[in-house]
Amino acid sequence: MLKRNMWDHADYHCPIIGTCLTTTELRKLAARVQLILPQNASDYELHGSFVTLAKRPERPAKIVQKYLDRKFSRQMKRFSKAVGDEQLWTLWAEMADAGDIPGAFWAVMRHQGASEKLLAQIYGEVHMLSHLVGASTRADLRRLSEAQAQVEQLQSALAERKTVLRNAVAVWKRRTLELERELSNERARREKTERERISLRERLESHSVAELERDRQTLSVQLERLQDRLVLSEAETRRQACIIESNYREESLLRGQLTERDHEVEALELALLEGLQPKTPCGAACDNPAACPCPRLRGKCVLYVGGRSGLRGQYRMLGERFGCEVLHHDGGMEQSSQHLQQMLNRADAVVCPVDCVSHEACALVKRMCRSSMKPVLFARSSGLSSLASSLAVLDKACQ
Repeated sequence: MLKRNMWDHADYHCPIIGTCLTTTELRKLAARVQLILPQNASDYELHGSFVTLAKRPERPAKIVQKYLDRKFSRQMKRFSKAVGDEQLWTLWAEMADAGDIPGAFWAVMRHQGASEKLLAQIYGEVHMLSHLVGASTRADLRRLSEAQAQVEQLQSALAERKTVLRNAVAVWKRRTLELERELSNERARREKTERERISLRERLESHSVAELERDRQTLSVQLERLQDRLVLSEAETRRQACIIESNYREESLLRGQLTERDHEVEALELALLEGLQPKTPCGAACDNPAACPCPRLRGKCVLYVGGRSGLRGQYRMLGERFGCEVLHHDGGMEQSSQHLQQMLNRADAVVCPVDCVSHEACALVKRMCRSSMKPVLFARSSGLSSLASSLAVLDKACQ
């Protein structure tokens, strides 16, 4: 059966090149057909050049067609036995479900008996699959970015723990070496004393008994002192080891207490905020703003991007404390970027906590505020005290 040539198709050159050939294969074929490309040409430019070549029945298109015939010879052999659109569609669906979409697509495009309706239907399937693959790839890249950020945070925490441990071990080793040197000196002095004792024993034969007795008593006192010092040194070594072990336990306890203290501070902030009442004596309706004791943010609108959704009510109450309205956007967790743009149009300024918002949301806020020329503050944390500090800065800037 005669086969349909690649250049006979009017509209399918782009999906044929993009689906049936990889970028590596295209670059090998570019050298083979002596394709002239700009220096450092992108993959898209390479793809576009081959799409243009595939439209003309010339040597480059024939080389590409011959390469694809060899690559997908097994699939073309299966399709050559199919007759009519129904059989071709059934065989296409079977091979597509098995994951062999490039081979099945090329075999259908080369089949002389495939109708234009069938070709358009199969092209639509391939086109929609490319959209699904692109969406899946973007989702995977986003999850990879989040995982990398978590890995960097864990690596930083691990490096800090290792540094603390290394410093403690270095102190312990240094003190151990000092104690070992002291112990060695004590042992050397003890050995020297022992040698002197032996020498005195030899002198016993040539000295008077009284003189030797006095010397023996003196040496005995010295020996007892040296032994006491040796015992004290060994006790000091054990005491230092106990101190190091106690320091390890104390460090672990302090870290636990620090975590509990953080929870207590958060609870105290919430309790303090619940007891606060808005300080707007004039009700935000001053005839003389310069002499008004109200906060300078009164009547303003501040957008808070990120943070904890559970504190949305407390954020709003804190804004009322400064006489302004606080809008909250979760930074893309559930609310969309279009909603963020709408809220930014209403806002006079933006506050973004860097510890509780994604990198994508931070970059988007920067771009939007730069284009709309609105001030943006990046807060240290998502706590209420950090937001209060940011509002105080904005309030001072309004004066």
